[in-house]
Amino acid sequence: MDFPAIIGIRTSVRTRILMIFPEEMLWGMPPPDRFELRIESPRQPAPRVLHHHRLHQILFCSSVLSSVAALSLLIFAAPDVFRLFQDFSAAPAHNVQRTSEQPRQSDLQPFHGAAPLIESGSLTDQDDPSDTPLSESGATGTGERATSSSGSVSTPTDETVPLRRADNVTGVFLTAGSTGREEFLRYTMDALLAASGSALVFDVKGGSVLYHSAAPMALERHLVVPRYDLPAVLKTARERGIYTIGRFVAVKDGGLTRASPETAIRDPKTGRVLSRDWIDPADPTAIAYNMEVICELSKAGIDEINLDYLRFSTAEFGALSVYSGAEKADRVEIFIRAARNTINRCGPDTRLGISTYAILGWRYDQNVETLGQDVVRFAPLVDIISPMAYPATFSPTAYYNPGKDPGSRMYYLVYRTLTGYAELLGPEQAKKLRPWIQGYGVTFKNMQDQMQGVYDAGACGFTVWNANNAYDTTYRAMKRMTGKRPERCGAGSW
Repeated sequence: MDFPAIIGIRTSVRTRILMIFPEEMLWGMPPPDRFELRIESPRQPAPRVLHHHRLHQILFCSSVLSSVAALSLLIFAAPDVFRLFQDFSAAPAHNVQRTSEQPRQSDLQPFHGAAPLIESGSLTDQDDPSDTPLSESGATGTGERATSSSGSVSTPTDETVPLRRADNVTGVFLTAGSTGREEFLRYTMDALLAASGSALVFDVKGGSVLYHSAAPMALERHLVVPRYDLPAVLKTARERGIYTIGRFVAVKDGGLTRASPETAIRDPKTGRVLSRDWIDPADPTAIAYNMEVICELSKAGIDEINLDYLRFSTAEFGALSVYSGAEKADRVEIFIRAARNTINRCGPDTRLGISTYAILGWRYDQNVETLGQDVVRFAPLVDIISPMAYPATFSPTAYYNPGKDPGSRMYYLVYRTLTGYAELLGPEQAKKLRPWIQGYGVTFKNMQDQMQGVYDAGACGFTVWNANNAYDTTYRAMKRMTGKRPERCGAGSW
């Protein structure tokens, strides 16, 4: 686990709350207007929740609090935060595009895929924040506008059921640590269903495999780090009619590159390693390792596997320029085709989804050159396409003109991302759109505006990303928006 950062939050003149978390989580967390910290201890089976609606002052212990005070706070809080540390150390960050307000950070995360700053239509050399949970963002959902043959498959049950739409679900994301806490998982399912949600995204693989896997290559490399009981989670979700989505970090995999250095992306002429935490998506060993896990997941009956970090690193863009955009896309396509074939062989009822950069819906060719994320080429191979349409990841001085563009900034950036994607993909492939929307640093109105943007762009479902798994605002907005779903979307059941 990385060395923790300590923040003292002054809630009044005489009261402070200590918040401790891995240092890199600072960079993915925009200034909150509502703070929520969950602490779980052996003495208290249900998580304690501390709410703070107005952040009066943030005090960094290193510069404001004396070392004696900081040490006292740490000793006082240690029993309660120990378990929290364990969860944070195993929780991945999402493929989030950061804004210029967030400090530059190198590739830290072994799991989920974060994204770079979107400035003037291109990607900077900034890359993913670490895979730690503490910045409200993302969750689950879908956004297809009509029943898609590729996105509609029968569920893995003994009964005969009608074809269902994976694009039409709405849901939230949970870290592996949250998924492993039975009471919190049960609470999330209850709250989701009460808000007319229907899907749950949870981490299955990052820099390690996060459930009790029997995949031989993962076991040989000591890369199985179980955080929850996968069959139990799938069984509970199926009994409650919840669509399950496994977030599968694909190309960014420092665990595998350390265990098997030959899998790292290299200069094709010199053999020099170009990115130490990113695999070559066309490497045979890397493909074999990942496909064993994908086969196991699809056999287990998970409803969808969503590939994240399915791209080349932006942090090493200069070094990786030895590959053209087309060559990068060629290598990513090899990985996707392998996943598609593996699912068809091991569990054809499982859908295959991909998480992609929002900026591709605005300026495509320029950013495909950097990422190798040629969505137009990949679309026929997958069932779901999930642009990460987080307004916070766009430069605050670009992309939205309040005097010209319709609706709020939150509304317009989601709406325009999806209509841009739809134009690129064409009518048939656009049916597979089910975006991620932003669940961190948001108000009730922000969430409503984003959901309305999804509907007005012609989509039906969405997934909400919040790395801290704090979704009270999201649930309230989902309840309010239930009556505003377009008729073409139905009730949102899958």
